[in-house]
Amino acid sequence: MNIVYIANEKFAVHLGVSLYSLYERNRNEKDIRVFIISTGIGGDSLGKLKSIAKKFGRTVEIIELKDTSKYFDTGLQDTSFDISKMGRLLVGELLPEDVERVLYLDCDMVILHSIRELYDTKLGKNVVAAVEEPTVLERVRYEIGLDYEASYVNAGLLLIDLKKWREENLGEKIISYSKSIWDKSLFGEQDAINGVLRWRIKKLPPKFNFFSNYKYFSYRALTKVYGATLSYTREDLKEAKKRPVVLHFAGDERPWCIGSHNPYKRAYFYFKEKTPFREVPLEGGKKLYMLIYHMMDLVTVVCPRVRKLISEYYINKAYKRLSERK
Repeated sequence: MNIVYIANEKFAVHLGVSLYSLYERNRNEKDIRVFIISTGIGGDSLGKLKSIAKKFGRTVEIIELKDTSKYFDTGLQDTSFDISKMGRLLVGELLPEDVERVLYLDCDMVILHSIRELYDTKLGKNVVAAVEEPTVLERVRYEIGLDYEASYVNAGLLLIDLKKWREENLGEKIISYSKSIWDKSLFGEQDAINGVLRWRIKKLPPKFNFFSNYKYFSYRALTKVYGATLSYTREDLKEAKKRPVVLHFAGDERPWCIGSHNPYKRAYFYFKEKTPFREVPLEGGKKLYMLIYHMMDLVTVVCPRVRKLISEYYINKAYKRLSERK
């Protein structure tokens, strides 16, 4: 299996947690080839990441990404530009030529079970496989020119046919699309991936990229309130809540923030305690915000329409800021 992460120093600790969980829960895999694209990970942190791999009799391959000028022009690199996110578009150029299939994972993910079934997913004519993000609002889809019938997926986990990706020069095409929607895109490269690959994405069950705050959403809320057309069933969502394979700590309720009420935070700390990053302190200054966020989660269970109204309010504010920067 070929796995790739991209991280900077800020996310090195979370990468360490994810990496440990990957190795521990996939001990029986003969070959796990992990690539870490570093966008500024310090030497001490790199040493700790290598020690995690060594503990399991594995090695990691570090790829330094420093000069981005030949990939991204200055017109795209404004204050919202984050190479640790955009870097996933460069996997075709940065990974060795013999890598023809790769699983990209965000650093804020914890692997709880074997990912063999995920990795062996047949893509057919598709280029990538990913999990839908049904709470993305219609305005987001409209602004980036996404067809009504096309599903919007989360790009935090991407199973990529790297052979097709290279042959069709998709990295460059997605970067180009990012430029074309620069002034109306809230989610950068994720928006562009959806825009370019809209009809060539294999949909995965939610257990393979389960947002921890989706615990509070019912299937009915996703389909009726948010109007999502899902490729998976009510039972698939129930399974994901009870037995997620890959947990994704996306959103604001991060387990490493003091005061977080994340329902799956025990999984994060279980693995963190086993890593050389165990002494890294939690992030402070957000206890009140964490409480308010958790209250919003609880409201979601009772009245998901309120949650959607809150999301719409902040999304509209974000678009207003975008219009002001033109």
